Amino acid sequence: MRFMGDRCTGCRTCQLICSLSHDGESNPSLARVVMHAEGLRLRAEFTPECDECARCAKFCPYGAMLKGK
Repeated sequence: MRFMGDRCTGCRTCQLICSLSHDGESNPSLARVVMHAEGLRLRAEFTPECDECARCAKFCPYGAMLKGK
C-alpha cells in the first residue's frame, strides 16, 4: 500500500473501513493502518497484518491511499 500524506485530511475513514472489514467493528485501534502525526502532516504505517485488500484506498474520500508500492 502507498500513502500520499499531502492528500490526507486525517478523517480516519481508512482506519474505520479497515477495522469494520476485518474485525466487524469501526474502531481505529483495530485497523491495520496506523496514522502518526508529524507536525501538521500525517504518516501512515501499515501493520504486518495488512493483506493489501485496498479497502482503505477504495473508501478514502481524498485519494490518499493507493494499492501497490
